[in-house]
Amino acid sequence: MLLQPDSSGDAGGRPTGLETRDAPASSPCRSANAHLPDAVAWMAVWAVAWVSVLMALSWSPPTDSVEQLVWVRSIEWGYHKHPPLPTMMIWPLVQLFGIHEWVVSAAGALVISGALLISWRLVRELAGRHFAALAMLGSLSITYYSGRTNFYNHNTVLLLFVAAAAWFCWRAFADRSPRAWLALGLMLGLGALAKYQVVLAALCVIVFWLTQRGWRDPLHLRGLLNAALVAAVVFAPHLWWLVAHDFLPFRYAAHTSLGAAMACAQRAAHAVHWLADQCNRLSPALLLAAGLLWKTRRETVPASPDPVPAVAPDARVFLLIWGLLPLLTIVLIGLVTGADLQFQWGTAFMSFTCAALMLFLPEGRWHRIERRDAVTGFLAVQILLFAMTWVMSPMSGLGLSKSRSAGFRSEHFAARIGPPARTVLGGPVRIVAGSARIASAFALRMPERPLVLLDGDMTASPWLSVAQIRRHGVLWVGDENSAPPPGLERHWVTGKLWWSVQLPEPAPSAQEDELSGD
Repeated sequence: MLLQPDSSGDAGGRPTGLETRDAPASSPCRSANAHLPDAVAWMAVWAVAWVSVLMALSWSPPTDSVEQLVWVRSIEWGYHKHPPLPTMMIWPLVQLFGIHEWVVSAAGALVISGALLISWRLVRELAGRHFAALAMLGSLSITYYSGRTNFYNHNTVLLLFVAAAAWFCWRAFADRSPRAWLALGLMLGLGALAKYQVVLAALCVIVFWLTQRGWRDPLHLRGLLNAALVAAVVFAPHLWWLVAHDFLPFRYAAHTSLGAAMACAQRAAHAVHWLADQCNRLSPALLLAAGLLWKTRRETVPASPDPVPAVAPDARVFLLIWGLLPLLTIVLIGLVTGADLQFQWGTAFMSFTCAALMLFLPEGRWHRIERRDAVTGFLAVQILLFAMTWVMSPMSGLGLSKSRSAGFRSEHFAARIGPPARTVLGGPVRIVAGSARIASAFALRMPERPLVLLDGDMTASPWLSVAQIRRHGVLWVGDENSAPPPGLERHWVTGKLWWSVQLPEPAPSAQEDELSGD
């Protein structure tokens, strides 16, 4: 079990600091790997439970997840909003299983679970098995992960590569490994192909390198340069795409979050609001910690007779950097630039936050917590989160749902609109256009799995051509805030949802083809 007394080599033979620079940490790796099946089992049960609950309590999958099922119809080196790696990663699953909601939900659970497993494995090496198990139970309670386990988007994929980058960063110093530096560069490069916010992970690497005075050690100086070179090579194809496409994702960001240019007073208020939201996401983990600490407040000896492993200074600095620095940097970016900080930006950088916060109490305090109490508290918090998820879902009927995607009855409306649209088109629906959120959800629910013309924008939809639109026609869908192209008749399904059909153009006759050829 994960919370068994630490009787293996973690307390004694584990080089948690970097003072043992010439001795690779192979023995703790073997010790931790022996407990990997337990961690995987915990993670699998947790992920399956949450994905099942979240899919059952929503009418439509998250918009970001559906977006990947739209983009996967054409693998590119970039898209109008983001880099391409999440779409590339889900492509094999779509080829094997098809375009289905459960495919993208399973992909989200896999990347989140993989990231948290890597984080647990690293924290276990740095702070011991008991400390790492408690930190993992806290991380599993963060609502970025527990309430969004079915999200597969650029933030959750970046989470995986941030955790992997942290792992290889520690390996590079603890093992003095040139290969670890190369692997670190690969993880940062792949992270950049997931989302540009990987620069915050690169910042963590540089800051830890500075704390270790890496410029004085030729191995670490070369290692940092080699990592930067590998990351640049991996990112190069996307950079070429950016140049060829006039830096579309940066223009998108400038027109949304980064271009907000808030006034000074607004910046401070928004930064505080953003930080408060991150604390709210952490609140179930904080509740779990508070309950366990309160229950053991009168205990004076550790739950295990084994000596309490001390967290070495280098390991402590490492966890504080990776657990807190990215979040604080995001706040600083908001204060300096006036950017509209998006709440979900914290998703990729919280896998080490619980461990970092735990360091503010003496290690022995956490070792007073019994395994049974920790598991009981964790299950209680999870039940509370399940109940809150139901209350806030459209299925509860309480009207408290704030998610536009979860409350959109896409399957119902697709069943109502599909038959008359096919009649007008004279055949199957091959293309759906309109608001990206609505059109993408419709396309997922239609048996034809039509292509999507996002917001009617060909630039945002490289999987479509003008010839396809002319040949197949288009089913347009939208809400009260949008309208179909001029000349098309709107058919209202409800007071807020309409559909319209753009008919296919007649195929040119042979004579017209000859004339056009002349």
